[in-house]
Amino acid sequence: MDQLKGIGMQVFYTILKQHRRKLRPEMRILGDAYVKEEFRQAHQKANQEQYIEFLKRWAIYIEELDKSKQIGRDLTSEEKALLNEEQIENLYKLKEFSKQQKSE
Repeated sequence: MDQLKGIGMQVFYTILKQHRRKLRPEMRILGDAYVKEEFRQAHQKANQEQYIEFLKRWAIYIEELDKSKQIGRDLTSEEKALLNEEQIENLYKLKEFSKQQKSE
């Protein structure tokens, strides 16, 4: 699992680097905070199988950032079906935080 955590840190830093290149500053603040929290929780709670799947999903995100000129998309119904209650709650919090940042 330690080797996986090392790979996870590489994925994490790649995401932050992509955010610097691809996101506007206000989106980057929100995106970086979200990524940091997700990785923190995965390090604490995920077993090896879950962590591998977690990293696969973030690798897809990196690929999308790399290819995309337009940042952001809606989740597919398949992706929504994979979310657990905690992830749904986190997305709701992210949505509320985003609204709050826009109004400030």
